Amino acid sequence: MDSRSMYDVQINSRYNDVYEKNDLPTGNYEVVTDFLTEEGIAVSADCAFSLYLPNCEDFHDRVKHEFPVVAISLSDYNAIREMLGYEAITLEENEFTTQWHTTATTDEQEEFIRSHAVVDTDVGRLTLSEQASYQEAMGETLYNSYTRVVYVFPDSVCQNLLSVNRNRYIQTSKELSYSDAAALENRFIKVYPELSENGVGYSIRLSTLQINEAKGMNFILKTAMIYGAVVLMVICLTILSLQQLLDAGQYRYRFAVLRKLGVEEQDIKGLVMKQLGVWFGLPVVVSIIVSAIVVAYFLQSVSVEISAYIGIGALITQLSITISILILLLVCYFLSTWILFRRSITE
Repeated sequence: MDSRSMYDVQINSRYNDVYEKNDLPTGNYEVVTDFLTEEGIAVSADCAFSLYLPNCEDFHDRVKHEFPVVAISLSDYNAIREMLGYEAITLEENEFTTQWHTTATTDEQEEFIRSHAVVDTDVGRLTLSEQASYQEAMGETLYNSYTRVVYVFPDSVCQNLLSVNRNRYIQTSKELSYSDAAALENRFIKVYPELSENGVGYSIRLSTLQINEAKGMNFILKTAMIYGAVVLMVICLTILSLQQLLDAGQYRYRFAVLRKLGVEEQDIKGLVMKQLGVWFGLPVVVSIIVSAIVVAYFLQSVSVEISAYIGIGALITQLSITISILILLLVCYFLSTWILFRRSITE
């Protein structure tokens, strides 16, 4: 939520389904301003800005994962940075820099910067600034579809470029109530649908709604998965325990023979412990090995997202809680089976 809901009100548009330049979005989403005024909700920061195509001819490039990188003006970029508590940046004339999504890797940035040290725009050529990139968290809607970088151009350059997206970020003086956030979302959707008739896609994110929905979904997901893990664990351990206890009659005779041969009772207890250790330990060891392989592959494939959105510490804490529950179940089943088995062979 720290990455997705950085603003109390976050509005963005998409031109993915727009094929006429005259249909591109304009305006500052006045319906939001009207709602905040009517409800007496004070605003501490407000930035409406456009995202531009460096080259107008890129407007019709709609190949998935090959959308062009868009640009933001320096003044709008600094306004957003100030809103989030970051220091403003400066650019010389005919210079540009880049802003990266928090999930972008260092190798990805370096490769892009090497191949884009110079950018040709509709109003001339720009060269990369000495400070080539920034990666502070600034939300997910700052970037074009399927891209994780945005150019930062001087204002004089952006004034002559094609504006394709129109966004607005708002910070309110106090947190929006759930009812106000829901009412604002409903009013916005009526005026700016998810996909309008001219192909423009609109989206509004309100931190109050997102946080509540995310917490609810996260709780349901965690509960369902932990419950499922516990149920499966109970089924497996019950089968293992019953298998040993049902065969206790056969083992009673075998251990009685060992006693007659002079085997000490303490040694018999050790043999029982080893036998149950094998029957319980082998499935557990196999499951741990398989789980370790799956978890290692999963963590490797989404390590950047985990680091950017969750944090390794938080993930380890969640995993530790789940693993502790499963270990507690294993210990309870093992001890209860060991006690019952010993009584069975003794009688």
